[in-house]
Order: sequence, then C-alpha cells, then structure tokens
Amino acid sequence: MCNFTSKKEQNLWVSALVVFIAIYASLFLGGRFINFMVERRIIEQSTFYLFLILIVTFLLSGWRSSTKRLEYWVYAGVIAVYGMALLRMDLTSSERSHMFEYGLLSILLYEAMIERRQNGVDVKLPMLASSMIAGSIGLLDECIQYFLPYRVFDYVDIGFNYLASAMGVLMRFSVSKLQRLFLSRNKKLKE
Repeated sequence: MCNFTSKKEQNLWVSALVVFIAIYASLFLGGRFINFMVERRIIEQSTFYLFLILIVTFLLSGWRSSTKRLEYWVYAGVIAVYGMALLRMDLTSSERSHMFEYGLLSILLYEAMIERRQNGVDVKLPMLASSMIAGSIGLLDECIQYFLPYRVFDYVDIGFNYLASAMGVLMRFSVSKLQRLFLSRNKKLKE
C-alpha cells in the first residue's frame, strides 16, 4: 500500500492514473472508428476546441482570486504559446494528441513528486523522473501497438512521446519560475 503524504499528492497520483488509463483505453478503439474521426477531421477540430476551452477555463478561474490571477494568466500564456507551436508544426493529428497526452501525464507525475518532496520525502530528480516515466509509458504504448492489427508501431511516435513528456515538465517548471519572478517583482514594487 502506498503512503501518500497529503490529499493533494493522492489526487495528483489518481489524476495521473486516470490519464494513464485513458491513454491505454484508446489503444483498443477500432481502426475504422479512428479512421472515421481522422477523415472527418473530428480529432483535429476537437483538439482545437478543447484547447480553447482550457484557456477560457484558466482565465475565468483566475478572476475568483486576485492572488491567483497572475498565476492563471501565466498558465494561459504558456498554454497558448505551446498550443500555437504545436499547430505550426507539421505534425499529424495523432502526433499532436501524443504531445498533449504525454505532456499532461508528465506534468501530473511531476506535480505529485514535487508535492511528495515538499512533505519531507526524498524524491530525486523529479523533472527527469517524471519525463522518463511518462515517456516510457509511451514506449510501452507503442510496443503494444505492434501486436494490434489496426494500430501502427512507429519509432517516431516513441520520440514524440518522450519529447512531449519533457516539454510538459519543462512547461510546468517554466511557469513555476515565472510565477516566482513575477511575485518577487510585485513584492519589491509594493515595498
């Protein structure tokens, strides 16, 4: 039995598990269904609208608390830059979805490890560990696809999974640094 150091840590691990299950559940969607979604551009369009909803949610959430407002604006800005970079890349819808899936998974793993570390447990290299764990989950995902007749094993996807994992953690780390920079700057201006 795993001993969580806080309710927040437990929620982060459970959220990571839910993302993990969702990724693996998508393996077993039939090839025809996926082809239908790609042909009708449903995946591409839903990615755009989900991205838009994510930004609006962050912005609206930030208005509730003046202390959190800056944090949400920073997140929204980083997400917008990340999203626009993905849209400009010459990637397929599948590769873009990998960027979001494994980026999100690595962020949740990283946050859980950071929460654990803040509560006194020695967690070594959480950035590297969360990136490698999420990327390795992507590697296993691709290996399973090798044995599924309607899926394709692809070395490039393995690279994208690791890249997405690293980018997710790097994005979260950068947002954290920006928050500290803005907060210390605001504190100095008030003094």
